[in-house]
Amino acid sequence: MANENIKLRKRNFTVYQGYFFTFDEDQDNLLQKTDDGNTAFSYPLDTLMTYQALNAEFDGVYFWSMVDPGSVNMTIYRWKIDNYICKRQQTISFTGGASHSYDSRAFSVAHYHDTLTSGVAVSGTDVYLNTYGSSSLRNFTTTSGVKLTLHLGPNSTGYGEDVIVNTTISGGVTIVSGTQYAYAQNDPIHFYTYIWMFNNFNGTDSSTGALYKFDAYTGDYITKYSGGAYKDIDAATFYRVSSFASYGTVDTLCFVKGTNTLFINTDSPTLAYYGSMVMANVKNDLATVITVYDLAMDSQNVYRLQLALDGSATVWTYYSYLLSSLNSFVTSISLAAYPAVIAANTVSTTSLVAIVKDQFLQPVTARLVTFSDDDTVGYVTYTGLPGGSVTDSTDPSGAAHMYYRSGNTAREVKITALAEQT
Repeated sequence: MANENIKLRKRNFTVYQGYFFTFDEDQDNLLQKTDDGNTAFSYPLDTLMTYQALNAEFDGVYFWSMVDPGSVNMTIYRWKIDNYICKRQQTISFTGGASHSYDSRAFSVAHYHDTLTSGVAVSGTDVYLNTYGSSSLRNFTTTSGVKLTLHLGPNSTGYGEDVIVNTTISGGVTIVSGTQYAYAQNDPIHFYTYIWMFNNFNGTDSSTGALYKFDAYTGDYITKYSGGAYKDIDAATFYRVSSFASYGTVDTLCFVKGTNTLFINTDSPTLAYYGSMVMANVKNDLATVITVYDLAMDSQNVYRLQLALDGSATVWTYYSYLLSSLNSFVTSISLAAYPAVIAANTVSTTSLVAIVKDQFLQPVTARLVTFSDDDTVGYVTYTGLPGGSVTDSTDPSGAAHMYYRSGNTAREVKITALAEQT
């Protein structure tokens, strides 16, 4: 079928450096595929899968998968590729009971990526981080009291290791024991903190949903945030996003709800939203929403795992990806006249305002907008006088301005505003 690309048999994937990874319980493999669907590599699992992986995530070191064993229980696995085998590192079971029932199709792991401010010698215990060492938002102990594990490397010779945080120091942390290898300035660091699960129960109440927070090291329940926005979610990921000018670059939990991707500030005690991004996952009837089964972000690319092409009524045989972008581009332009009705006397004028916004519903500035009309006598003009320009650039609020001077026939005049994309 046209536009199918990676052709996954299963409804989970994650993306890293242009490769697509998916857990396949029929083959008991972690498949690594290129964007044309070819299998680049296959990593056998050291532990056979019993259930289908519903979602997958990669934190820079570990792969994570979530399965539904039934009976209002959920399970999340942590995996690592070692010597060409994908080995299970941890099993976290969420068991339903008197206080909580679990039914989920989407989760993510809060994961962070940094580089070393300065090198670390063999047996070194002080680790300085460029981004998170001085961040007041990042605590290196989880709410459950577990010290975080940092993954250092790979270094210039390809080696890396896990180290456990001991204490925080100015600009970084000390680790429990010295490093096994030496690392240079700007070598990578990765770490993770919490699991975020979109649950179709709020406690045991299935009439609404809740976003659950767990310690990713112990699986301990920490808290939950109830709300219908968290129910019936199929796709989520965690990513460092720079699309919101008022916040700068932020670590955010991203999830798909209907035709939007929502971005949550998980460091906020109220889970404040950074914003929302509109997508095109609607069928050609302009009403039916196409399900996004998993979500991944790599660079400024947003990959949506679907069973249908945007704007199509045809269902694919296999899961493939559709692209969105974290780069701002024009997605909507609204046009209004003030007043909307004027006399057809070739003298009266009305002010035209076109508002240009991007996929985050943010104003697009300094973008050229061209106005036109279908009146043979009346005309649009920047000054309201004959011979004026019919173009204007959007201001900081995303608005472009123009005038229309009436013709001599009482009729509905069609006025069009067209914004340039780049």
